[in-house]
Amino acid sequence: MADEKRSSRRRNRGEEKVGAEFRLEPSPYGNSALRSEGAARADALSTLDEAVAALMKWRSDYWGREDQDSLWIEARLEERVAVLRLQSMSDHEFRTQTLTGEDARQVCASVAERAAAAGTDYKELERINDEFRSKYKPPIMPTNLFLPTERDLSEKLMTSRTTDWYGKSLEELRADRGVVVHAAPAAN
Repeated sequence: MADEKRSSRRRNRGEEKVGAEFRLEPSPYGNSALRSEGAARADALSTLDEAVAALMKWRSDYWGREDQDSLWIEARLEERVAVLRLQSMSDHEFRTQTLTGEDARQVCASVAERAAAAGTDYKELERINDEFRSKYKPPIMPTNLFLPTERDLSEKLMTSRTTDWYGKSLEELRADRGVVVHAAPAAN
């Protein structure tokens, strides 16, 4: 009897919706005017070359900013570049070439060589990693080549950062990172 009541309740509820509702208006979070302007600029890009130029300019101007509006606009530009890339490149080009005109495998090999030459110098590895990500983060480079290279580079970076990490004093760690202490904690 209990099962019969439960199943009849399910039938009476009607069709259940799965997932979030599709939203046509801009998100209520962040600067909607700035996002709308960024979306309009991204949507106005009609050729792959101008879309790549706009994305690379955005990355050079705003790289390292972690505010939600900058990241959102970058994602819209990346989306537009990805769509235009798919429409204008052959399958072979799509999987082997960067949008900066380079052979993606050669770029990855060059990054691996530079990382090997840096050894355990984590500051140099951070610089190489940052340069690689800002210049080649997909859709600029095919994902199938970018991700393994980034994984290897990040692994090398993490292992070089942790060498003798606990052997250093707090002051040495701060000096290595260029940390400025504005207010030291009170001693007990």
